[in-house]
Amino acid sequence: MAMRSKPGSDAAASASQDRVTLLIIKLLIVTGLRISELTNLKVRDVSPDGGQILVNGKGSKERIVFVPNRELQEEFQRYCQLRTERGSIAASLFLNTVGRRLRAATFRKRLRALSKRLGIEPHLTPHRFRHSAATLLIEEGIDIRMVQALLGHANLKTTEIYVRVSNHALRRALERVDVLAAIGHLEESGSSLKMHRLPKRVEDSRSCKL
Repeated sequence: MAMRSKPGSDAAASASQDRVTLLIIKLLIVTGLRISELTNLKVRDVSPDGGQILVNGKGSKERIVFVPNRELQEEFQRYCQLRTERGSIAASLFLNTVGRRLRAATFRKRLRALSKRLGIEPHLTPHRFRHSAATLLIEEGIDIRMVQALLGHANLKTTEIYVRVSNHALRRALERVDVLAAIGHLEESGSSLKMHRLPKRVEDSRSCKL
């Protein structure tokens, strides 16, 4: 006869799994790792301070990625320390509920369940996090070749896709601002086009350089 687990222990296990899932999500967003790269990590692949990760990428090419956020770095360090205390440094870094290596497919299922619970549509995917990481870096002005190195792209053209996406987002943002429409409204109302009479969002553009 199979023994039933206690409700309290089930809740604790679920909470622990959620914490690990959220940790993985944050790591995917800041590092741009592929989910397969992350789930294949060993405990030994992470630096003692949790700030660097040695990644074995496509084509068995190694690269180093960084965890720049201090708070996340400390959280990651605590998790890695716990894994070190509970097993070998050669063991898988992230485990499933039965103590084996967490697989990419299993993590995708966790994301679908989490999305459903939070009412997120379309549901979250690991690639959405990777896409967000790349786009944010490019929008912050990081050189595209550095982004290429971070993502582990063999071909720069693959990375350039994110530049086009970022430019598309910029165009949408400018269309929302619609400076010319604001000026036209002032002209129709007979107002002076002196800078101090323009809406603040137009006035602020005076300091922008092309």
